Amino acid sequence: MFYWLLAGSLLIVCGASNAQNRPEPQKLTPFANAAAVSQIEDYEQRLWTQAREADQAIDKADLLLRQQEIDAYLQGIANKLYPEFAGRIALHVFRAPQANAFCLPNGSIYINQGLIARMENEAQLASVIGHEIAHFTHRHSYANTNTVKSAAAFASVAGLLGGGILSDLLAISSITGYSRDLEREADAVGFARMVKAGYDPSEAIKVFTLLRDEAKALDSKEPFLFASHPKLQERIDNFTRLAAKHTGGSDAGLERFTANTLGLRNASLEMDLSMNRQAVVIQVLENAERRARFSREADYFLGEAYRLRGKDGDENLARAAYERALANAPAFAPSYRALGIIAMKSKEFSIAAQHFEKYLALAPQARDRGYVEQYLETVKAKP
Repeated sequence: MFYWLLAGSLLIVCGASNAQNRPEPQKLTPFANAAAVSQIEDYEQRLWTQAREADQAIDKADLLLRQQEIDAYLQGIANKLYPEFAGRIALHVFRAPQANAFCLPNGSIYINQGLIARMENEAQLASVIGHEIAHFTHRHSYANTNTVKSAAAFASVAGLLGGGILSDLLAISSITGYSRDLEREADAVGFARMVKAGYDPSEAIKVFTLLRDEAKALDSKEPFLFASHPKLQERIDNFTRLAAKHTGGSDAGLERFTANTLGLRNASLEMDLSMNRQAVVIQVLENAERRARFSREADYFLGEAYRLRGKDGDENLARAAYERALANAPAFAPSYRALGIIAMKSKEFSIAAQHFEKYLALAPQARDRGYVEQYLETVKAKP
């Protein structure tokens, strides 16, 4: 974790240098609209300059997903939640699997691909976006010493981008986080916006329930997004209290979410598998109801996760998952290759040959065609 060690030292150095010029904390007035954003003080302007430099560094380092359809979809949600800031707040998607999101002082919102993939509907995604934008509209970067240090460190690290220290940057979230009071304020503000926009308020609770259950299932600490936030259960309790006070709409936006994020969520599964995060894929896809929200090939990714995990019984679970994928998406070539390998290992040579032949027919340009052709020759030579 070299990057985080480096970032930690930068936090100390940059935080100390900026603290000398920082004005005394005071009660801040939230921005009323996009026009009011121009009325900021010198110190806050310096934070914004650092944030813009961070934006430029991220853009130059090619860390973003850069899919216009996804960006437009997220921007539409933001504009629905905060219409008076339309055109002022920019949302971006990091190509990273972790459940992270953060807001820079200038209103740049970054959401990790993995966090979007964890969500089940648009209302849940709106609760995250509403929370992060509230940090900007209520000027939390200016009010919170930790975030001031973070902005300075982030700007300093910008000079290192492109120097090979990039892998752990993909895990970046809300830098060092905000105080609990500011987090609670962002919860309340974002929740109120969500309710006003007509979303089902109970979905905000489910966001943190999903992440809590994932953390328990993976036997890990809380997701990094909430490492410096109040504990997940506290967030669940807080949103439960907020939901009890509000009778919002019933819109979950499931169809819109499914249509606009399907490709992203499939890509996130592939990314998790490529990074040996098979436990995450199993946690997401073992539930048949959640799996149904992915593409018809989702069972293939679940089978791959079982195969990579390799515990007792996982080969049978993998085979069953591949067979479901084949039944649901018969034109999806990788399922045939996977079943062919399992059949070959089980000495079911004629079945293996059928699967390999089907794979080669469906994927004539496959990169592993040579290997599969060798498998096919081997099983055909068996009695």
